[in-house]
Amino acid sequence: EPLLIEVLSLTLADEGYQVRVCHAGAAGLACVAEGFSGIILLDIHLPDVDGLDLLQPIAESSPTSRIIVMTGDGSSEVALEATRRGAYDFLTKSDDVAGRTLVSTKNAFRDREMALRVTTLEEAVSSRQSFGHLIGCSSEMERLFQMLRHALDSRVTVLIEGESGTGKELVCRALHDESSRADGPFVAVNCAGIPETLLESELFGHERGAFTGAVATKKGKLELADGGTLFLDEIGEMPLHLQARILRVLETRAIERVGGVKTIPVDVRVVSATNRDLQQMVHEGSFRDDLFYRLAVFPIQLPPLRARHGDVPLLADHFLRVSAAEEGKAIDGFSPEAMQLLEAHTFPGNVRELQNIVRRAVVVSSSSTLMARDFPAALRDAAKLLPAGVAFKASTKPATLQEALEFLFDNPEGLPTLDAMELELIKRALTLHAGNRVQAARSLGISRATLYRRLGRLGGMARPLAR
Repeated sequence: EPLLIEVLSLTLADEGYQVRVCHAGAAGLACVAEGFSGIILLDIHLPDVDGLDLLQPIAESSPTSRIIVMTGDGSSEVALEATRRGAYDFLTKSDDVAGRTLVSTKNAFRDREMALRVTTLEEAVSSRQSFGHLIGCSSEMERLFQMLRHALDSRVTVLIEGESGTGKELVCRALHDESSRADGPFVAVNCAGIPETLLESELFGHERGAFTGAVATKKGKLELADGGTLFLDEIGEMPLHLQARILRVLETRAIERVGGVKTIPVDVRVVSATNRDLQQMVHEGSFRDDLFYRLAVFPIQLPPLRARHGDVPLLADHFLRVSAAEEGKAIDGFSPEAMQLLEAHTFPGNVRELQNIVRRAVVVSSSSTLMARDFPAALRDAAKLLPAGVAFKASTKPATLQEALEFLFDNPEGLPTLDAMELELIKRALTLHAGNRVQAARSLGISRATLYRRLGRLGGMARPLAR
């Protein structure tokens, strides 16, 4: 339909897209075979072939493309069949087809770009940016992996510091699994999760009759970890008298059970972790300085998730795959809005919070893609997503143009040029009016001739926006 092609081409070109037109199925397949990759608007009624029959060959030739099927037949059967064959979206040729096509095209590009980002991240991790089962491709995680490799087979004690939820035990586990001690035991003790009266017996074991209730001899965690790794989590919660005993173990590599007199040698690598400032605790007198310096021979600082730039999509995709497999659901990705919501969040609970959010979303989801509605209401309410990907907090959403400008440009370095602002304003007006230049000009308070003239003057600025 030449008229429809012209309308859609102008509408998309006005938004900075590069548009190619093919008037028949064979020409379209040839274009894809030449290497086209992007968004394909596919009419069902083509002069030489049924458009639905092109879905599979197009998907095979250009798997990264997204196909939007268009037809005058809006029956649900046709839409279901198009979706079953791999169409990204299905549009009918109604009066507002230009506006709906523009929205669908933008969403398709965002979905495609998100998928390409995750694929690129996964390839980076599988090739070199990984350590054991730890996932990350940010520069912060790459530095962490390098440090862990240095500490692999050393006998030095390692102190892992980081906020709650950053994965301190996972790092210790990876350090154990990748070392020469991997065949030995890995024993973890949460010093904050065991009552002080029982912690000594848990760590060192006890002899029969050592105290009331000690009806049999029991090995402690240090003895059980012989030949492997002992992970002391929340070491800052350990009472002072036990800190002295741990220091002696590190110096002599031997233990005595509670109530015993026999010295038992142990070959244990001790890795400790904390989310507290141990140096400050040393100054306050609540942590032994000699133990601190003995534990922190090789300190490792874990970055919070908010500082791991680019890792959220990769981690979210990993947690999605794991959770979907556990729940037996066929969910293969995130909607662009859902991923934008995750990337806008600051994650005070770090990686653990992200994992729980994705796991919950998988449980409540009823589609093959996780949507923003699948996330907790508190997360959705924390940010207002705009089409351009800018997140406003709901409580601070600008009510006037002045407030919006103050929010977006809070320092001189971020100010755009007047030409750039004018171009974006014209583009926004055209989008809101579905490409109708007469109505857009009227909304902007200028004539259609002035609109064309300004578009021509500013046209060069639109080229870098082409996808």
